[in-house]
Amino acid sequence: MKLLLVLILAATLPQPGTKFKELPPGEAKADIEAACYACHAGDLLVQQRLTPKQWTATVEKMMRWGAVVPESQKTPIIDYLSKHFGPENKFEPTKVGVSR
Repeated sequence: MKLLLVLILAATLPQPGTKFKELPPGEAKADIEAACYACHAGDLLVQQRLTPKQWTATVEKMMRWGAVVPESQKTPIIDYLSKHFGPENKFEPTKVGVSR
């Protein structure tokens, strides 16, 4: 069972040398990195195209699941995410070369 878990985790980890997307500059960037990067890479955030209402629901869900977001930072975080990763987001996936 432990071997299966190790194999599953190894299969889902990024390849060595993978470069993740960086969040754009902004007031809440450091707070988002502190709250979200414990479980997610920035790539998960930058591919989203959520409305402010959807970002609010997502942030509140993540807070219930353990994300450390002070109540005073919730609105700036939602504003940042809505501004940069709203419905008009022009996300382009990171291309990773495959070496054999």
